[in-house]
Order: sequence, then C-alpha cells, then structure tokens
Amino acid sequence: MSIYGSWKNALISSGQTASAEVDIGRDYDFLEIVIPAITQAQIYLQVAEKTGGTFQELGDGSARTESTGGSFTTVFKLLGFQYIKVVSTVSQGADRTFRVRGGRF
Repeated sequence: MSIYGSWKNALISSGQTASAEVDIGRDYDFLEIVIPAITQAQIYLQVAEKTGGTFQELGDGSARTESTGGSFTTVFKLLGFQYIKVVSTVSQGADRTFRVRGGRF
C-alpha cells in the first residue's frame, strides 16, 4: 500500500488569496505541494477538522514558503489533517492551480 495519496488540484482563482477546501482523502503527516508560477507571495496552509469546518492557519508545523516565477515544489508538515486550503499572502493575477498530495511516515 502506498504511503502517498492521490494528487489533487487546489485552485486559487484570479484576484483571490485562497483555494476552495481540498479533501486530500485521509489524515496525513505531510503535504507535498507543487507551486506554479505565481504573483510573488508567501504560500501557507489552512486546515480544518472536518469538511465545511472552520479553517485556521497551520502554525509551527507548516513554515511559509515564498515563490515567484516557475514551478517550485516543497513539503509542509500537515500534522494529521485531511481538509486543507492553499493560501497566498497576495491576490493572484490569474488562476493558479497547485498540485497537492498527502503522505505519511
């Protein structure tokens, strides 16, 4: 059995700062994220305990990462959450599709 989940899309629409809720399939220890070329910003995660729940910024387990042009891949500590949002500190100038998948140790 794979220790990785399926790749999912997290879309930040043009003019927005956050994606819609993404269900990554189960609770995971970490999240791989492929960041496309974006309007320069820091990217971080928000998490919720259940679908439609109250989302809050993931703290010490998830360092913010900064990205500009070109694809960039990194890993966030997810700390056992299943429902996430990808968030940018700056409104994006076009639709931005991030690829995400969970993994466990």
